[in-house]
Amino acid sequence: MSTNHRTAFSISLPVRAVAIIPTYNNAGTIAAVVAKTAEYLPDSIVVNDGSTDETKSVLARLAEANARVHKIEFETNRGKGAALRAGFEKALALGFTHAITLDADGQHSAADIPAFLGSIALDPKALWIGDRVLESERTGQPRRSAAGRRFGSFWYKFITGLDIRDTQCGFRAYPLQEIAALACKGDRYEFEQEALVKAAWNGILVKSVPVRLYYAPRNAAVSHFRPVRDFLRIFWVNSKAVMIKLFVPFLVVDMPGATWRQKMSALFRHELQAHSTPKEAAWSLSLGVFIGILPIYGFQVLAVIALAMALRLNKPLAFLGVSISSLPFLPFIIAAAVAIGKLVVPRAWSAGFVHSRLAPYVSGGMDWFFGSIILAFGAAGICWVLSYAAFRGMRRRK
Repeated sequence: MSTNHRTAFSISLPVRAVAIIPTYNNAGTIAAVVAKTAEYLPDSIVVNDGSTDETKSVLARLAEANARVHKIEFETNRGKGAALRAGFEKALALGFTHAITLDADGQHSAADIPAFLGSIALDPKALWIGDRVLESERTGQPRRSAAGRRFGSFWYKFITGLDIRDTQCGFRAYPLQEIAALACKGDRYEFEQEALVKAAWNGILVKSVPVRLYYAPRNAAVSHFRPVRDFLRIFWVNSKAVMIKLFVPFLVVDMPGATWRQKMSALFRHELQAHSTPKEAAWSLSLGVFIGILPIYGFQVLAVIALAMALRLNKPLAFLGVSISSLPFLPFIIAAAVAIGKLVVPRAWSAGFVHSRLAPYVSGGMDWFFGSIILAFGAAGICWVLSYAAFRGMRRRK
């Protein structure tokens, strides 16, 4: 359930955790949630996301009665993602290192906070997410929620290679420095999915904590999840991640501050963990390099898609290999191909054009064409040998 990557950040201060509770029109439950949370975690930040009921006055009384209850007020509803970002910023400003996020409707049991605190102590750099395995005795998990969990787990594994059973649980423990560096932009429920994907792609460990969950009866539930609009937002996050992974895998890790070597290491490790053996990974990468150097510019992507699918190779690694033909490398590839062609292409092949104005172009074109083919085989072979050794080393260190 975890990765083995190292993040570029570290927590030098002692662990200090705070509860962050976004709320929107939860006047009937927020006081009890904050009180119960305080039994296990003294400090809390409550973000009032533009509530139109009595939530604002309830929070004012809570903050007045307890100086360790900090509140943030939004004039209008901005969404759960915006509320979480504001809470994270406030927590960092107050010197906290970790944030445990809970819903304001009482769905999450504050009695599970010690489990999160214990998990943070074991691995303070990980993102810990609740796994709703202990069902309520009064009401089982709604069928729609169970289906959503399976759906989310499937796509998260496809995108990141990680097997997390419950990606939709908002009961989480975030390492604040690392999460802030990811610069997640979602304003509503898609923020939490974006954070999970970017964390995995950027070497932040993602691990699960078993938690209880109370599902209120339908007539008593207060949910602000809009099934169509919010599902489409989450769907967009997943779709974008899939497209990046398949077509521009070198963008998979885009955390500010990470080195290129760290980014590539994270990508390779995830792909090895997800689907590939070292040998398959080496064939995938070297196929991409081979297609990228072949003189079929404009058709390389189509060719690598077809071959990777036909040969059942790792598509992200194949696409990473084909990116060798991108602009920073292309002039050097062409120059190397022409140089090889001059050494191996007989001049007799272009003798018929010796007195033509096209002679230099025909000769140079032949040098480039045949030199590119030779270079493609040579580069792919070298890539296979080096990457296979590297992938075997990564697999042993898992």
